[in-house]
Amino acid sequence: MAQPAPPAQSLNSNSIGLVPGVFQALTHMGPAAGVASSLLVAVAFAGPATPLAVLLALIVILLVGVAIGSLARVFSSAGGLADYVEQCLGKRAGAFVGWLYAPLELLIAPIVLVFFGQFLSGTINAAAGVDIPWWVFVIPAALLVCLLNIRGVQQSTATGVVMGAAEIGTFLVLAVWMIVAGGHHNTLAVFNPANALEPGWTGVFKAVVFSILAFQGFETAAPLAEEVKDPRRTIPRTIMYSAVACGAFYVLCSYASVIGWGFDDMANFATADSPWIDLAHKFWGPAWVLVLLALFNSFLGNINAGTIAASRIVFAFGRMGRLPARFGSTHPTHATPTFAIYFQTGVSIIVALGLGLILGPVTTFSVLGALITVFAIIIYIMTCLACIKYHLTDRAERGTNIVLHVVFPGLAIAILLAPLYFQFIPWPEYPGNLGNIAAIVVIGCAAAAALLANFRGEPASVLAAPDLSPIDITDEKG
Repeated sequence: MAQPAPPAQSLNSNSIGLVPGVFQALTHMGPAAGVASSLLVAVAFAGPATPLAVLLALIVILLVGVAIGSLARVFSSAGGLADYVEQCLGKRAGAFVGWLYAPLELLIAPIVLVFFGQFLSGTINAAAGVDIPWWVFVIPAALLVCLLNIRGVQQSTATGVVMGAAEIGTFLVLAVWMIVAGGHHNTLAVFNPANALEPGWTGVFKAVVFSILAFQGFETAAPLAEEVKDPRRTIPRTIMYSAVACGAFYVLCSYASVIGWGFDDMANFATADSPWIDLAHKFWGPAWVLVLLALFNSFLGNINAGTIAASRIVFAFGRMGRLPARFGSTHPTHATPTFAIYFQTGVSIIVALGLGLILGPVTTFSVLGALITVFAIIIYIMTCLACIKYHLTDRAERGTNIVLHVVFPGLAIAILLAPLYFQFIPWPEYPGNLGNIAAIVVIGCAAAAALLANFRGEPASVLAAPDLSPIDITDEKG
């Protein structure tokens, strides 16, 4: 006789506050890891104009953040943005976003694991002359993060606070150090698109793609809605605080890298194995090890935060019935989505090792980065459309502010279409086109799954969460 499926359960409510929530988002973005990986790829297109690309990415992320924050004040559940879209644009639109959001988050840990292994392997080889294959570091890192997540969101987010504070502090000090040491070499020419390695706006917008990848995760406090205190006020603040903080950090560090490395030599920066380690050696001498530790912390924190977000989204799908019911079960003691965490850890190891060994770690990072960014852009566009639709319906009752709730999301959509266009036009050569091909296939499958889905009898994901009746968004206390 078949065993009955485990019942869907609730997560550990009221277990984390504003500060751990902000650092959950910050560590998901992995500020130091983002500077050393995603922004390193951005430099290959924008060169000394990378700070301009980062600034543009920050502007669009803040515009998207306004849309997400306004919806987070009304709806809250572990499904995050997929639930917002579902409530505003319908079940099929929500399912489409969900089927993109789930793989996006599931790929965060693998892409970081690949770069983490490559970074450690190269650093150890350069420092000690010992050649350790990159893939040796993948499984231990993934299992350590899995254990942290099984123990509970309080422990895993507390780890994120410590890791986030350490990496941000170290890189901020180094960035300011390089800017001060740069003296008369400091220049505003970094904001001139004509200085991009691919001249004009083409190179800048291609760099924006990987800059958005560096920001990806700023919204991941949303899936923690059932575990944070006072989610309808905490989640919007968490999203905006983390975006502003990480954006300022990225702009400062990208500018400092140009001044520290050399405005006219940024093409070599883009091809260096570990340029930030090189900069640390140049400016700090033996204290370069502090930057190494900060990056080590950042990569692990990034993997940890990605696991938190991915497991909550998969958990929500299991609870809704879009995945087997076992995905919607929780640990009897820690109230964590145990099976979803195990599943995510398995996917991370298989994807990181499988693609990494076939394509090589550098190509794997670029392919997965393009795939993740395309998903993120489409999801952000859908969320902005959901915000516009929600606030244009019963405007007076919902306290709609035309600028905040309609103009800003509309502007975000317009800006996001530019990097999406340049990601596909002109069509990149192999292996750069693999991410685009995979994105088209997954988007097609997600659209087909949403159109063909039978939602009869499926519980509404938002209604499954505790205390989720819409609140008055004009409440002055918020």
